[in-house]
Amino acid sequence: MRCQCGRTRTIVLDRHFRTALLCPKCDATELARPAKPEEEALTAS
Repeated sequence: MRCQCGRTRTIVLDRHFRTALLCPKCDATELARPAKPEEEALTAS
């Protein structure tokens, strides 16, 4: 959960009560999503 600037992101709720990741340094916000199924399938096989 690191931002592109290198800082650790904080878990917050956005105005629609969805889980989001916020960087306190550069104010970048990204919606939290589950891991991609393709990546899990590749690591399992």
